[in-house]
Parts: sequence; structure tokens; C-alpha cells
Amino acid sequence: MTVVLARIDQRLIHGLIVNQWAQKLQVKRFMVVDDEISQNEDIKASMRMSKPAGTGMSIIDTQKAITNFNAGKYDAQRVLILVKEPATLIKLIEGGVDIPKVDLGILFNEDGRQPVTKFVALDDQEKADLETIKQKGVPLVIQYVPDDPEQAYEG
Repeated sequence: MTVVLARIDQRLIHGLIVNQWAQKLQVKRFMVVDDEISQNEDIKASMRMSKPAGTGMSIIDTQKAITNFNAGKYDAQRVLILVKEPATLIKLIEGGVDIPKVDLGILFNEDGRQPVTKFVALDDQEKADLETIKQKGVPLVIQYVPDDPEQAYEG
């Protein structure tokens, strides 16, 4: 078992992730995949402070994530992938990363996005990207916290 879930969440690492999702999924590694943030040492340092004891955290760019997964670097770990937008997940999937399910966590209603639920708003490109992910056979769900009922994303 490697990836247990990929979550699209603009906040990436925050309390709900490290407290609720990590426990529910028994996560051993949080993996933030973001080409910009992976280059920002200040943001990376602040994210690492939220890491629960006994877990690992990687904050890496898309290509490094693909390389590391394909090399088997995380094969013995339960990994939660966190990204800001669905386009990153398409690159990971096309790069050979096996993603069992995608959870739409928090995408803010800003920058021309249209609300889908209370916590999820999408623009046309994000909707198209989610359709691409679905066509690749990866289930899409909307679930804010683990105790909420899982709702299929139909698009």
C-alpha cells in the first residue's frame, strides 16, 4: 500500500488533515506536491511544524514525486497526497503514480470559480481536469472531514 488518498485542498496541510484525516487513514507520510511551494523554504518549514510525531512529510515538486514513487521510495508507507489543483494529479497519474481515490476537500469560491458544495468551488478548467481523472478510472468524492458521508463527485 502506498497512496491511501489524494486530496485537493487549497490549504494543503492544516488541522483537519493532521488531526482527523491522518488518524482515520493511518497516514505515515504527508506528501504535498506543488511546484511553487516546493521551492519556498519558509512555507515548507512552517508546514513541517504541523507534522504529527511518527509521520513523515515530503513537500516536493511534481516530477520529484513521480520519480520517487516509481523508484518505490514510499512502498512501505501509507501516503496522503495533498495538492492545490486537479491538474497536478493528472501529471502524477500519467507519470505512473497509482492513486486509488481523489477527495475534493477545500477549493475556495474565488477567482471565477462556481460553488459545487459549501467547501468546493470549481472553474471550467478544474471541472475538465476532474473529468480527465474520472476517465482514467479514479473515483472522485467530496468529503470535508472523515466523519462526513462520502459524496460522489459527478461533475
